[in-house]
Amino acid sequence: MALRLYPLRLVTGAAETVITKEIVAEGLRFGASGFTLTDVDGRGSRDARAGIMIGSAKTRKIEFVVSEAVAVAILEHISHTSFEHYACIAWLSDVSVVRGEHYVAHDR
Repeated sequence: MALRLYPLRLVTGAAETVITKEIVAEGLRFGASGFTLTDVDGRGSRDARAGIMIGSAKTRKIEFVVSEAVAVAILEHISHTSFEHYACIAWLSDVSVVRGEHYVAHDR
């Protein structure tokens, strides 16, 4: 049996912890079937985000594997609600996923 790969999109964002719950909730509302959160350190246009605050990270990386339509919806939401007021970046990558049908089951 041949391995089947599904072409999908990986939406990745790095944002202040204070806005990650809202980004995750909206990503799921737009049709993502799940997400991954990782505590991260880094430096960007709003200076260093290094180190961990007591109880939680200052910055988290958020990842969604989704269809093109859901990826665009998530990126539009992040760009319209977060970029101006928070240390935040988002990008889009092409990925090939095994069991990809699990990632598009909830698309709108």
